[in-house]
Amino acid sequence: MARKWQTVRVFISSTFRDMHAERDHLVKVVFPALRERLLPYRMHLDDIDLRWGVTEEQADKDMALDLCLDQIDQARPFFVGILGERYGYVPESFSDEADSKYGWIQYHTGKSITELEIIHGVLRKHEMQPRAMFFFRDPAFIADVPEPLRPQVQAEDDESAEKLNRLKQKIADADLPIAPITYPCQYAGLRINWRVARFELDGADVQPLEAVAGDGKITTKEYETLDDHLREIVNDQAVIYLDHLEEFGQAVQDRLWEAIRAEYSLPEEPPTPVEGERDELAEEMDFHEQFMESRLRVYVGREVVQQELTDFADGDETVPCLVTGPSGSGKSAALARFATAYADEHEDVLVIPHFIGASPASTNLRQMLRRFCLSLQREFEFTETREQEGQEPETVPAEVKQAVNELIPQFRDFCEQVPEDRRVLLVIDALNQLDEGDNAHALYWLPQEWQPHVKVIVSCVADPDRPEKVLEAFEHRPHHLVQIAGLTGNERLEIVSEVPSLSAKTLDPHQVGLLLDNPATENPLFLLVALEELRGFGSFEHLNSRIQALPREGDVTTAIFIQVIERLEDEFGKEMTREILTLLASARRGLSERELSELVESVDQAGNLFPILRQLRPYLQHRGELIDFYHRNLYRAVRQQYLETEESRTASHTRLADYFAAQDYFMESLEEQRERAKRLPPTPRPANVRKVDELPWQRLQVAILAGKDDPKSEHWDAVADLLTDWQFLEAKAEAEP
Repeated sequence: MARKWQTVRVFISSTFRDMHAERDHLVKVVFPALRERLLPYRMHLDDIDLRWGVTEEQADKDMALDLCLDQIDQARPFFVGILGERYGYVPESFSDEADSKYGWIQYHTGKSITELEIIHGVLRKHEMQPRAMFFFRDPAFIADVPEPLRPQVQAEDDESAEKLNRLKQKIADADLPIAPITYPCQYAGLRINWRVARFELDGADVQPLEAVAGDGKITTKEYETLDDHLREIVNDQAVIYLDHLEEFGQAVQDRLWEAIRAEYSLPEEPPTPVEGERDELAEEMDFHEQFMESRLRVYVGREVVQQELTDFADGDETVPCLVTGPSGSGKSAALARFATAYADEHEDVLVIPHFIGASPASTNLRQMLRRFCLSLQREFEFTETREQEGQEPETVPAEVKQAVNELIPQFRDFCEQVPEDRRVLLVIDALNQLDEGDNAHALYWLPQEWQPHVKVIVSCVADPDRPEKVLEAFEHRPHHLVQIAGLTGNERLEIVSEVPSLSAKTLDPHQVGLLLDNPATENPLFLLVALEELRGFGSFEHLNSRIQALPREGDVTTAIFIQVIERLEDEFGKEMTREILTLLASARRGLSERELSELVESVDQAGNLFPILRQLRPYLQHRGELIDFYHRNLYRAVRQQYLETEESRTASHTRLADYFAAQDYFMESLEEQRERAKRLPPTPRPANVRKVDELPWQRLQVAILAGKDDPKSEHWDAVADLLTDWQFLEAKAEAEP
């Protein structure tokens, strides 16, 4: 039985304005890596970073402390404390609620919220101490901070400095199982979020400031050139930017991982079946359950669609049900909700959900049909039944590479053999994402007529600007149509209430109004991406401006992905972000992590490859080992941002063509090939499938873009040379289909 999903909550305690760099590093780098590591254990990780989330009304009522302490209780036992040189805000009074719930605070007046968090979360709670960890910032970097900015990172006054020293000593004296460490860092200037700044600055100030800080960063030398007026603006808009936080981040990641392992008794690696005991159906189902879980952590409304799907599944129709809607309309989430709820409510029905892009094998037609056949065979024991009836048993071969023309009749036959007193429901999401091999989009493999007790529900994107072969195929066959419309006002309001709460954040009524006043939020994908971008935004003071800066007109979903790209450029480097995204957008079927690593290894900040991929994880899919875009709007955003010209597209395709051209055609050395030739019976050499698939396509794209209509172009010659190269032809012939 699959392990139930669990949620790990981690509370981050520190002062705010001087700790943006550390908190950003945790939120953008460390926690995504831990989330990825925890997913195979069926565990979610929610980081509680309250730089915003306490509303103005709550702050006015002195409720900030109450909310912070409550979140610590909910996050037990994981507590990450970070202390620099500032002591932090000292509340003048406590709310009646806080006094009532936490009577001990009456004996700790004059202490900062940060110290009260530490007292409540760790020092007063011995059961918390084995899972609490503290990190003290080495103050040496302050010497490089310009004098006018040092108050942001130094103690507020002598009394505060003394209080902070006593607090650090209390932590050291507590003899915690995870000993505090001091970590280094380096001052790297100031950072400005221009998307926000342009909303808040007077137009006359933008141009002179952009001349100095157009890239969003201000070095010490650049800061010294600013006049008093611009310095005042910078001091308000910018945050101190620290570098060399890798040691800090790795220390948090390692200690938190070990604490989570100890708390939940997790093995170092997720359990894997030994050879001979693997259950490929269970392993594949786990991928799809993980995908559905990712879409259902927050799911609201859409009751009309759910009822339509339920009525179809319960009815007598014998045609497929087709669910359509524009990009980002929530088809996958709707089908995930339906498949999960229907299976829970109808234990006698075999529900087989298949979300294309959820697993390495899910995008391949043959693998999908094979999965359906194996599932039906296991459930209904067709082999045993046919033997009892004196018929030749029909089984799904153990060989995974079964031909599609063998699988299709077997799939149809198995569907027809389902006993009339049993029911089967196949749910196939995103048919347009199927690999185009085997002419899968023509749907010849999908029966037009089904038995009343065997149902199939499929989905396909329907965008007006792009025809879909899947939808064209459905035009010529009967089907039941269900269309997904935009979110209602109540559905949007509920999503805005639910999604930020995963990280203990709350938008106040004014901010909710600002967000939902944007008509683009009727699209679920736009709204969820917007909320994710706001969740990682680290400034309470500028949050309203960030909401106002969200796209409102045109192709808004593509536009918000452009904002995601620009944020990645700011956080991980423009060159590195561009390289990864242009390579993915220019590949024929995506690229593997190994291929991406080799392609970007010479790029500055190449170590940011995996942090960038983790940030994009919700918007990517896997085709076997290959990573590709899941959302079409992200692909469009990359094209608009980096690949608008023929020159840029030609350069990217040329780079990939050169990369694959440099590889060998076969995966064995010459000596290994000779040894293979001596063995009988002869077996084909393992061809480099990626090379024979990508190289001709990449060269063809270069020829189309650069060679155009000139048949004598060297680019067309390169295509012709490849197609007459006996090594290429031999490898192509021996490659696995």
